[in-house]
Amino acid sequence: MVRGFALIGLVAFVPSMAVAADDDDDGTRKRFSLSLSGGIRPDMAGLGATIVQDGTVDIADSSFINQVYSTDKALMSDRNNMTLKNNSDKTDSIYKVLSDYQSGGSLLGAELGGDVRYELDEVGLPLFVKVGFYYTSTMSGGSQSRTLGDLPANNEDLQLLMAFNGLDVNDYVGGTMITDWSAAWTEVPISLGVKAEARRPLTMAYGYGGVSIFSGGFDIGINLDEKYARAVTTHFVENEAGALVPFTLVDQSQGAVQDTIKFRTTAVGLNYGAGVQAGLNRHVAIFVELNSSGAAKTVFAQPYGDKTAALLTSASSVALADGEAGGDPNWFRDIAYPVVMQGASGRIGVRAYIF
Repeated sequence: MVRGFALIGLVAFVPSMAVAADDDDDGTRKRFSLSLSGGIRPDMAGLGATIVQDGTVDIADSSFINQVYSTDKALMSDRNNMTLKNNSDKTDSIYKVLSDYQSGGSLLGAELGGDVRYELDEVGLPLFVKVGFYYTSTMSGGSQSRTLGDLPANNEDLQLLMAFNGLDVNDYVGGTMITDWSAAWTEVPISLGVKAEARRPLTMAYGYGGVSIFSGGFDIGINLDEKYARAVTTHFVENEAGALVPFTLVDQSQGAVQDTIKFRTTAVGLNYGAGVQAGLNRHVAIFVELNSSGAAKTVFAQPYGDKTAALLTSASSVALADGEAGGDPNWFRDIAYPVVMQGASGRIGVRAYIF
């Protein structure tokens, strides 16, 4: 009987020790805390498929770079680069479509931020509310390049056609294009969470969900030398039947182009996550958590330069770029693209309980 009462007393005493250890010197439980954390966010802005596989902005079938170098996108993809370069290297043909390339890969982001949290123990439920601020920016990936091969210099029929049209074949060999993709945004999450505490002070498992306000987007830095720009904006225009040559080559190039195309927006989305926290003492804890959050909106690019507009206009259509025939050399003024600020991030951080 005495042993039974002793066991009951021990069971009652252990939780009271845990609570007491989590109290401050005046016996008041600390509920308000601040955190600072860092994390990794893969495939930023959902651009992985575009950078690696898709490319973007179609090139007209009549473009020199399409017909000669088998490229149908103004903004290249890793897949296209790898295919063209490897086939150029492994074939017995004398034609080299690409002489060099660099793969970009999807964007890997670094995240830094924190939150303020208040634990609602006084309501009798294991809940907390928190408001955070996080900044995410590109850490690596996204930088691509390609250098055109020497196909025109090894094709006699093409050389004769270019000479007849007054074009120098060397102006279409070895051109280089570089694109640098980057992304950055801020997130303000507002979340409600639930926790399951352990007996050790400030130690718990938890989960949360809520809404987030995002602001930011991504950039595409483009850098085309004069030869590459000329290959994109020169077109094969078919002549009438009976003409001396089947095509007229129309050079609409305005020279090398270097610019940054920016996409920006503000959007509201969702956030949710889960983590575990271990108390170091009565005031400080460390935690790891997996967070998922995001929002998306299709927006127009911010204004870019006249030469960029002329390049994209001619790349898309020789007729649109022909101002003398009723076109507008700078017709391509808007690019619409989805800005996707979302994905999962793994975080590690420290939390300080203030009062």
